[in-house]
Amino acid sequence: MSWNASVLSSVSSDTEPTVVITFDSAKCIFNVGENTTRAFLQSRRNWKKTRGVFLTSVGTQRASGLPGLLMTFADSGLTSLINIAGPAGLLHFMAAMRKYTFRKNLSVNPIEIPASRLPDEPPDDIPIYKDDNISVFALPVSAEVQSLEVASESVTLPHSEINVVNRRSGKRKRSPSPAAPPLQEVISHPDFDPTTLVGDMAQEWLRHIVRTMFPGSAAKPDASSTKVEHVSQPSGFNRPLPSLPACNRRATLAYAVVGPRVRGKFDVKRAEALGLKAGPLRARVARGQTVTVVSKDGVKRSVGPSDVVGASEDPGTVLILDTPSSAHIPSLVKGFESGAFSKYWTNGSEKKDHALSGYKAFMKGFKDGMHHIVASRDHVPDPITFTSAAFNQLRLNHLDNDIFPVPKYSLEAKKALDITDLPSNTDYMRAHTIIDVRPPRPPLRDSEAEANYFFHPVVLSGEPPTLSDAARTRFSEARARVNEATVPDVTGKDVMVVTLGTGSAIPSKYRNVSGTLLCIPGLGYMLLDAGGGTWGQLSRNYGADVCDVLRGLKCIFISHIHGNHGLAKILAMRQQLDPPPEEPLYLISNRMVFLYLRDYNALEELGFSEDARARVVPILNDEIHWRNKGRGGCNHGDQDQTGSRLAAGALCKTLGLQKINTVDVEHRARCHGLIVKHLDGWSVVFSGDTVPTQKLVQAGTGATLLIHEATMANDQVEMARAKMHSTFGQAIDIGKSMNARNILLTHFSARYPKMPPSISERQAGDLVVAFAFDHANIKIGDMWKMGAYARAIEQSFIDIADIEGDEPEVIDVAHVDIN
Repeated sequence: MSWNASVLSSVSSDTEPTVVITFDSAKCIFNVGENTTRAFLQSRRNWKKTRGVFLTSVGTQRASGLPGLLMTFADSGLTSLINIAGPAGLLHFMAAMRKYTFRKNLSVNPIEIPASRLPDEPPDDIPIYKDDNISVFALPVSAEVQSLEVASESVTLPHSEINVVNRRSGKRKRSPSPAAPPLQEVISHPDFDPTTLVGDMAQEWLRHIVRTMFPGSAAKPDASSTKVEHVSQPSGFNRPLPSLPACNRRATLAYAVVGPRVRGKFDVKRAEALGLKAGPLRARVARGQTVTVVSKDGVKRSVGPSDVVGASEDPGTVLILDTPSSAHIPSLVKGFESGAFSKYWTNGSEKKDHALSGYKAFMKGFKDGMHHIVASRDHVPDPITFTSAAFNQLRLNHLDNDIFPVPKYSLEAKKALDITDLPSNTDYMRAHTIIDVRPPRPPLRDSEAEANYFFHPVVLSGEPPTLSDAARTRFSEARARVNEATVPDVTGKDVMVVTLGTGSAIPSKYRNVSGTLLCIPGLGYMLLDAGGGTWGQLSRNYGADVCDVLRGLKCIFISHIHGNHGLAKILAMRQQLDPPPEEPLYLISNRMVFLYLRDYNALEELGFSEDARARVVPILNDEIHWRNKGRGGCNHGDQDQTGSRLAAGALCKTLGLQKINTVDVEHRARCHGLIVKHLDGWSVVFSGDTVPTQKLVQAGTGATLLIHEATMANDQVEMARAKMHSTFGQAIDIGKSMNARNILLTHFSARYPKMPPSISERQAGDLVVAFAFDHANIKIGDMWKMGAYARAIEQSFIDIADIEGDEPEVIDVAHVDIN
């Protein structure tokens, strides 16, 4: 039986370490940070046969890709039960996704591992997960408060992180307590408030929510169907979650993944010498029984497996260790000194006073044949992860190096990995590294996954990328057209639009999910929607300057709550700025988004606590509606509602705006567009996800720039309506109706991973229409150039299709209404 551990992604600007354990019949994934789904697509590997997802922690660093990956599992037809293991807080983490993560055909089994073991719980040598291939054991690792200095993340063999184990059922045993009413009786009460639940009842409520999200009671959803699934929500579903019990947020889990024990080979010659001939008796011995045989000389002899079967192989083991800081090192080392994990460690080296020195000594305590794969931001290079998109950007950079900058990367680590004091088999973690556990082989690179990695060879050559004759012609024609054109005079011409993600519900190799950044010169940034992976896109676009951009980010607008959110990651990264931002970040969205963020804030600080280092100020979109009244006139009377208009006024002052308003548009979930009007006279209208609506036209009349979704092609009007999206032509018609000067089309379906269809030459007097591409940096005054470049860009994608071959299968998303 062959099996391996492979590195899907390492630490980089846009990914975190993800390790996949692979057998012929099953896979298990360890950690799913942002962009895990896209990393699968880029590598041309797949997630089929996945049986379990194991998290070393439940924060944005290790688990933020989970909701998108689970929905991708369901939409691609994965029907097996998915076990999801993680530390204390796992159920809270999953329940917090309840308003945007739902798949009726998927069934999950959450295994929450408590931070400490109760006396009556099974010992640590009982696996938290076991199937025909592997047994997974978990070791809680906590941070000691004496030392909180940041250290490297180190891994023995592939690396991941996790926090505590829940043994067989995932439920923690507690001391007997007075009988409590059943959950259904509690939630059926008309005054049911989930925030009053504590202990086992709170945990059962969270499990109930997760079962509602993933009931596993239907076949794969038909993406071509126009029918909408409506989720039946239990009472209290839209209320905040119960308070999270006090636990160590800094705790992680170490994992031991133990493979099958393979029996030794049957020695036929030895069996025959003992008189055990082929037949029923030999079969019984092969099954582990002892039999009696009679030799040629009439002597009876007992023959058992030990007489004719060679020694069995010791099972291969993969250890996944996560040390987020030096404060975690003492706990990790202690866990290997005794207990179930001590069997993997051969000697307790001398104690070291300094934590990092102690960790090096700890690594040397393993047997010589072990391979150590280390993931550390200081010691690992930062190559391009999504090389297909970057290779295209590199080509387009030779068309216009201002609009199409080369993504930032580094092929050298900040610090060299000095293995002088480390085991000899130590190396840094690279994506697409495969470690064969059985039969054992040294780590090697996955040549199939890297077959289409053209970006780095081209940049290392120092030569421009090779263009086809057709592309060279198109590029020359486009540049000549731009050089000969009369540059239009546009108010707000220096406002920069950075299209970070231009896809729709799911990412592709060439397009991340939706996210658009506005840069108002000298004043700050606004982010319009933030799909999963937006932080990575920012990092690749700005490189070392990304922290300055994050510090200058004054406003985020979220049009609606959707399944692939990257918002929490951005807010969590903002908390790490040192020194912290002096000004708050204004977040405009609806109540369900704020419900999710506040629930999540109990696990990881996002800016909603009173003592947060970087404050987030909520603005409810209904309170700044363009008709100056809340939709529906609901008066909640809470702080979010009463403070929204004052906060909007402060935001306008910060960014030099005349006003900022929302407009309700038409989508499956409640969705809003945004109208931004500046004191200098320019305005930007952002559509959000919507079918064509006159409300947007009325609210945004005379816009300088309309950024409108264009999910479907012009021949898919019926499908666009069924999915509550717009076609290219419909989006352009909206722009014409509102008399917009420029239209930027974005949010393209995964059906068009490269170039959207229906390109038409711009005629004199037409309004400017531009197609968005990931990492395009377009000033409003240069928007007209995108029309001139359209044919050249199209030809570049045609060339890339010839070079890279066919696209992976497109996965469509199901129609689900959870609002």
